[in-house]
Amino acid sequence: MRWSVAAAAAAFLALDLGRSLIAHFGYRAPAEMWQPDAARYADITWPPSSAVPAGAPRGQRVYLENCAICHGPDGRGNGAAAPSLSPRPRDLVHGAFKYKSTPEGEPPTIADVREVVAHGLAASAMPGFSDVLGSAEIDAVVAYVDGLRDDRSEIEPTPIVVPPRPTPTPASVAAGARLYREQGCASCHGDDLRGGDVTTDATGHPVTSRDLTAPWTFRGGARPADVYLRLTTGLAPSAMPAYASLPPQARWDLVAFLESRARAAPGMPGAVLAGPGQAADPVARGRYLTRAGMCGLCHTEVSRGGIYRDERYLAGGIRIGAHPQGVFVSRNLTPDPATGLGHWSEDEIARAIRSGRTADGRLLNVWSMPWIFLHNISQPDALAIARYLKTLPPVKNPVPRPLHYGAVETLLGRFVDGDVLLGRPRVITYAAGNYASSGGIDLARVQDSLVAAQAAVIGLWTMLLVMTLPMRPWGPLGRRSLSGLFGCSAVLVAYSTPLLGLFPADMMAAEAMRKLPPVVSGGLTPERVALAERGRYLFASASCAFCHGVDGSGGLKLSGPPGTIYTANITSDRMAGIGGWSDAAIARAIRSGVAKNGQPLYWQAMPWDHFSNFSEEDVRALVAYLRMLPPVAARVPDYRPPSPDDCVVYTAWTRPNTAPGCR
Repeated sequence: MRWSVAAAAAAFLALDLGRSLIAHFGYRAPAEMWQPDAARYADITWPPSSAVPAGAPRGQRVYLENCAICHGPDGRGNGAAAPSLSPRPRDLVHGAFKYKSTPEGEPPTIADVREVVAHGLAASAMPGFSDVLGSAEIDAVVAYVDGLRDDRSEIEPTPIVVPPRPTPTPASVAAGARLYREQGCASCHGDDLRGGDVTTDATGHPVTSRDLTAPWTFRGGARPADVYLRLTTGLAPSAMPAYASLPPQARWDLVAFLESRARAAPGMPGAVLAGPGQAADPVARGRYLTRAGMCGLCHTEVSRGGIYRDERYLAGGIRIGAHPQGVFVSRNLTPDPATGLGHWSEDEIARAIRSGRTADGRLLNVWSMPWIFLHNISQPDALAIARYLKTLPPVKNPVPRPLHYGAVETLLGRFVDGDVLLGRPRVITYAAGNYASSGGIDLARVQDSLVAAQAAVIGLWTMLLVMTLPMRPWGPLGRRSLSGLFGCSAVLVAYSTPLLGLFPADMMAAEAMRKLPPVVSGGLTPERVALAERGRYLFASASCAFCHGVDGSGGLKLSGPPGTIYTANITSDRMAGIGGWSDAAIARAIRSGVAKNGQPLYWQAMPWDHFSNFSEEDVRALVAYLRMLPPVAARVPDYRPPSPDDCVVYTAWTRPNTAPGCR
């Protein structure tokens, strides 16, 4: 009997060790490591200032430090952050400048370029630098950008002279409405002028037609003279044509008509939230929510330099390590029937987003798919996202099943990390490359076989005890055997039972968000309250709380090739947080990745490239809510540039850790 106990225990532990070894070594190397052609997307050294050649002229230095991340090192619009940006960065060498004062087909003036660099483009990822760069630096980088153009001429282009505006009248508004119909404007902007039509520009990149009722989103300015100029110059390379052939009076009539249809800006008296996040068309709303959210951060393959492979958008393949929970590969969300969500219903996709349940009822691991936070997405929005995912181009990318560590290692890991019940990992790693399995051994199936073998060992042990114990049921050996049997069974049950699955998703999400600050409505107009409530919804559902904490105090550490980064304190504290920032500075950080001091933010630590897809309305909503976060006087450590002790694989800590590097 004694030898049988030892043999059963040895067999159980050997099988368990095999499971752990498979988890540790199974997905060590990607099936493919994509590297884009530099002409399409160019790698960038982080921080950008480290890539400036010694003795570089001032203009080149300013450009490489501030502009190359989007526009590329040579100005060809091929920056490392470009794949997710909306709109795509301008090709400064060959591309047409949209916002200029010169006729269609002619290059911009130096003053046009300076205006964009200094003040940016409203409601876009192109920031203004007038508060972080000196006038001499702006002049230097403008001259450098002008020197990149292949159509550069020594002769300065002649700007268009905008004629004096006639006094608008009801007749001019009516004439403008007639011109709007006759000129075919509704084909892109709609009869209601709300736009939202997604087309491609001359470079093949998607562009969304402007909501003409929202002048606060006009990137070239909303003054009557600005709108007149845009009608005159057009917006090449987009589909917006120039109407220079129309008489000046006709263009002013169009301006008058557009003014008559303008809505109140978000938060102002009479304003109604009616951005793309509230679109009636579920596909349009789902596209917006998906692109502006963090889905692409985990579900889109990246190169070793962190560049997203946009032709495989949301096709999954990133390896996510969450010891002791397991090793996961992000799911293929495209509608490919064999390897993606092609056979999932919209309701099943929405349930996976909000409650972590797959189509067959399995619970997704919350450390690889943060459904506790995503549960804050409303059911209509989750269904809209599901509807949009069904419209994506299907990509065949066979994502393998997760690998789990052995039961003993899993339980020991939970004890060591101090989270026995839920097993919160100390760190979560995100590996570049595509870990899809294109054949070979199915390691998850091998692990299934080992689990079955462990169950068989316990079963055989049980049979042996049943045959042996009646002869001496209360002997020490019998008691020890029963204890060992129950212990091994308890290990397997505790290991395999998803404890989170025992509780309703609503309860788990409510507990995770229990300390989310409410909107303080005292003294605010109903419009400002509605704006802040929208911001609170986005803060919770767009995963701001996942990285910065429910209270916004930040401090979580990330370490990898870009160095050691700490998530910012975004509470209203004036010293430790962003209480001393202007609204414009906060908005710029959200969708342009520029800190208050002008330093660029790494796009995979603060995913501003994705957030550039946020509408102006939602950016203002987020700012309004961030202003209400109670101050937390917790200083976050400063960023540390890359050092030899940084993690090789991009790593995020789940608990506060102020030590720099991979420790």
